[in-house]
Order: sequence, then structure tokens, then C-alpha cells
Amino acid sequence: MTIADRTLVLYGEGVRETARRMLPKLPDGCFVPIDPERLRAAVKDGLAQVVLVAGMEEQATFLGGAAGLLESITLDMDCGPALAGRVARAPRVLDVYELWQGAGKLGPCGRELCRRTAGELERLSADVAGMASSPVAAQVVLVDAAGVRMVGMYGRMAR
Repeated sequence: MTIADRTLVLYGEGVRETARRMLPKLPDGCFVPIDPERLRAAVKDGLAQVVLVAGMEEQATFLGGAAGLLESITLDMDCGPALAGRVARAPRVLDVYELWQGAGKLGPCGRELCRRTAGELERLSADVAGMASSPVAAQVVLVDAAGVRMVGMYGRMAR
């Protein structure tokens, strides 16, 4: 069994083709919309690697919602209290994307969002497998607001 046979690519709304372009060697059957239940089933079936390709809103939702999360990332990436305050008051996740981009902080903040999302994917995988650490390597790709290009990434490769 190859690593491609044990890889799951979860993709966000409208980014299936973007995910396919990023991972052209994987078979179509590896690509499914974001679904925690599909991840759980795949872990039980011996999944080795999960790749999530999504925008900010879907990653924030996967992590339990944007409230406090995006402000925390802004502070943790040393963007300062002024930007963190604007992020906290932003009415939409897309507004936060634009704030980070305008401040020149989309790169580090986007990577941190991906890091946290990868951590949650691995935590969930470890829980499903009944292990202390994840048997699944998680990679997360943040796409731009149009869902076309990668603007952040974090993760580890499967062994």
C-alpha cells in the first residue's frame, strides 16, 4: 500500500480544483469535502496523511469558530494590540484576512492558523486511534480569499 493509498485530502468550499492542482499525482478518490466524520473513518482504516486545503473561514470553523481565535493569532504573531483590536472587532473572517494582508502579516498569521488547524487534525486523529500521539501526519494549506492560490501552509509529511 502506497502513501497515496493512505492519504485523504479535505477541501473547502469551491477549492476542489485548487487542491487537485496542488496535488496532481493523487487519485481523485483521495479528495473529499471537509468532513470530520470522513476523517474519523479514514483514521480507523489506517490513514497515514491528511491534507486540508481551505480558506480562513473554514479553518476557523473547524477550530471552533473565529471568536477570539483570530485575535489570539494576531497577538501571538506579535502584530500588536492595535491590529489585534481591529481583528477582534472585524465583522467577518474575510475582513480579518484583509486586515492581516494590509498590515503585511498574512504570511505569519496564516501559517499560525494552519499550524493550529494541523494540530487539531492530529489531535482528532490521535483520539480516534486511541493513542497519545497522532498516527496521521497533517498538512494544512490556507488559500486566498478567491480560493485560487496558497497563502500559508504548515504540516508534516507522512513516514
